[in-house]
Amino acid sequence: MNSIKAVTRSQAFGLHLVVSLVLAMVSIFIVFFVWYPSIYAYASNVTVIFFILLGVDVTLGPFLTLIVFNVKKKELARDLVIICLFQLTALLYGLHTLFINRPIYVVYNSGRFDTVYANDIKNENLAKVIDPKFQRFPMFGPKVIAARLPENGEESAKIVISALTGKGDDVQYLPQFYIEYETQKKLILNQLKPLNTLRSFNKKSEQQLDALIDRYKKEKKEVGYLPVVGKGEFITFIIDKSSGEIVEKSTLKPFP
Repeated sequence: MNSIKAVTRSQAFGLHLVVSLVLAMVSIFIVFFVWYPSIYAYASNVTVIFFILLGVDVTLGPFLTLIVFNVKKKELARDLVIICLFQLTALLYGLHTLFINRPIYVVYNSGRFDTVYANDIKNENLAKVIDPKFQRFPMFGPKVIAARLPENGEESAKIVISALTGKGDDVQYLPQFYIEYETQKKLILNQLKPLNTLRSFNKKSEQQLDALIDRYKKEKKEVGYLPVVGKGEFITFIIDKSSGEIVEKSTLKPFP
């Protein structure tokens, strides 16, 4: 308590603010470089929401300290502990929410990619996975893979009809049917669309599209694109026509 008495109100506010900013920077790194890397934060619409929550959390704690800090108060230490616990709990709750909703796979299926989030896959479906590579969710950003309907025609039709009628999950949410992206490259190459097709969907971003087309022309690289469906925004994968590798992820809209 004596050490607290030696601290002024402004010093307590400043110290709390610095600690809060450090925690904020750590949180930003985890969210935007580990769970939602690259363009996936945009596709998932988490950026604005996250920074609002983070801004409230970072500023609320220090300002509450500024309000309650009075070395003459007997309950000062208790009040400061309560404020810190409240702030930390709010931050951890927000991070936990983002974690359980993070993108884990980008699944190719029928001419497009679907972004699959951790809360999209049911435990009973995960329990059916035989391939050990897909028995655990990725921790460091989504992995690009593919999904293939079962060879059994009856079972395949059942999944399609169930998904269309809303009574069941589509194949991208059934990890028991996941396969490596590389195994589908030949099929994917046949599905690629020319970049110029994007022009009709991106009237306000024609300069961005022209720059993209010119860059690959200068590099003498033939590319096409496929759409990627996210929970928030649709994005575009630019794919090399010779190798099937994804060479770029773009914010250009792949649909009207």
